[in-house]
Amino acid sequence: MTTRDRTQPVELVTMIMVTDPQTKRVLVEDKVNVPWKAGHSFPGGHVEVGETCAQAAVREVFEETGLQLSTVDFCGTCEWFDASRQKRKLGLLYRGDTFTGELKASDEGWVGWLPLSEMTPEKSAESMTALLRVFNHEVPAVVSDGWNGPLVDDLRDES
Repeated sequence: MTTRDRTQPVELVTMIMVTDPQTKRVLVEDKVNVPWKAGHSFPGGHVEVGETCAQAAVREVFEETGLQLSTVDFCGTCEWFDASRQKRKLGLLYRGDTFTGELKASDEGWVGWLPLSEMTPEKSAESMTALLRVFNHEVPAVVSDGWNGPLVDDLRDES
């Protein structure tokens, strides 16, 4: 009996919704030079080789905003497939509200605190509405059949 190789190329990324516990505002970033519709989004980026996904989330927030998270909570996933479905980008989504440091922008773009109500589809990056459903624990995962394409609820009823 032969076992088949089930490994596949996976690009790992993270995104983190940081909330200020006093004001209940969220930390928003308007990234520049992105391959999707730009607008309000949350800090995040690639997981480096040898780094855990949670460590990457904390590092990305620090690099992009100057804030040092002391802990993060896992919310769910987002994933994109290439046209052949042989390669995927898997995003691990986290929340955090315990941090220190001074807020500062990076080369990634503007950062600031906004009420969650301002994360509207018109003002936000592509698929933020779908991602917010995961951050708010309404669905466990969102998915796209296109690389960097729009996200929809995973396991949605397609009947």
